[in-house]
Amino acid sequence: MSEPTASVRLYHYQRLIGQWPTRFHLRVDPDGRGLLLANAAEAAYLSPVGVQMACGVLEGRSDAAIKQDIKLSFRGVADTEIETDLGQVHQLIADLSAPGDNYPITNLNDPRASEWSREMVAPFRADVVPGEPDTTKQILQRLWEAGVPHVTIVAQPYGKAAQLPRMVEAAGDLGMITGLRAVASWLSPQMIEDAGMAGLDHLDLLYVSNSPPAHDDIAGQGDYERVMDAFAQCEEIELCPVAQIPLIKSNNEQLEEIMGALQEQGIANLVFFALACPDDDQQAQAAGALPAQALPQVATVMTEAAEDTQARYLWAPPVRFDNSKSLAQQVRAGPRTAGDIAVRVEADGRVFAPRGRDCAGNLLAESWEDIWNHECFTRYRQRLQAPTRCSDCPDLEICAADCPKDPRGWSDDTQGGEDQ
Repeated sequence: MSEPTASVRLYHYQRLIGQWPTRFHLRVDPDGRGLLLANAAEAAYLSPVGVQMACGVLEGRSDAAIKQDIKLSFRGVADTEIETDLGQVHQLIADLSAPGDNYPITNLNDPRASEWSREMVAPFRADVVPGEPDTTKQILQRLWEAGVPHVTIVAQPYGKAAQLPRMVEAAGDLGMITGLRAVASWLSPQMIEDAGMAGLDHLDLLYVSNSPPAHDDIAGQGDYERVMDAFAQCEEIELCPVAQIPLIKSNNEQLEEIMGALQEQGIANLVFFALACPDDDQQAQAAGALPAQALPQVATVMTEAAEDTQARYLWAPPVRFDNSKSLAQQVRAGPRTAGDIAVRVEADGRVFAPRGRDCAGNLLAESWEDIWNHECFTRYRQRLQAPTRCSDCPDLEICAADCPKDPRGWSDDTQGGEDQ
């Protein structure tokens, strides 16, 4: 069990439930309350008593020893109450466990039923752009100390791919669940194998279309063959494959075929992100972006197709189309974060919320408390707490965190900002 040095304590455990190993992270806040996560996918809040019980269970201590500790720490608690609470903790840990091939997906289903934006002192996940190895390792250490249990390394087209397994190993050494996001042709088979050996948990690869020419037109010549080979390699080395699917003008009418093809390949974990533009941005629409008004209908088709194929899927916040860049550049770059309970950290340490435009600070120069309490995260949490449902699409999960038709709720990295 490793422990960060900050006031937030993060503990990492691995526990065999049946034949599948489950990775638990227990994050304990300064007030003694905690958050228990299984495979960085399912989470439950714990009281101080629950924290102590969960820690004991995950460390493999006997029920008798745990009960004795509880009596010493919490005076006056009845034996029957301790017995009941400990039984509930055992059941909770069993319920949180999931088969080992489940992709560690964390997303915000409905902010009205979630207290994460009010209670959490750090996100579940960080998407990190790698830079110099020593700097990236420092960023990973700072994230662990802040209480972030899951990191995804965001590979770059001209980055040093040979260094990626070292980054994976550095995150794993801290106890983090670790993913890698890339375009398949950026990675050699040997690099994927080396990353798997270094402890990689999931590999997220861009998948534009089940038509090789249409896919290669965006991802690059020959990439369709590479992504198929990479998915097959994931199965061989027992690495979880994830298809990251852009929603753009050229493929939005083929979503059912795309998801059916992935199902045939055994790819059950999907991430969707839309390249979107305001309804009056004719230049972006001509380039292939989806207008804001089209997003709910595209989301409806995608959701129904996912249910038919029994896929596990996650909505990444829509990305505002940047007219200074090509469609292919922006599709290959992917979303800012794969989900709403996440942050983006650039190679130089700058931190961004999943949605909006402003930088929240620099992880290498500022404390996590200052970054988390920055105005841009405050505004972001306020938007999440405000109801965004409407009568037009009351049940769509894409609407849970923000209205997809409102550009203020998109990831915005455009050169000119919102006035572009």
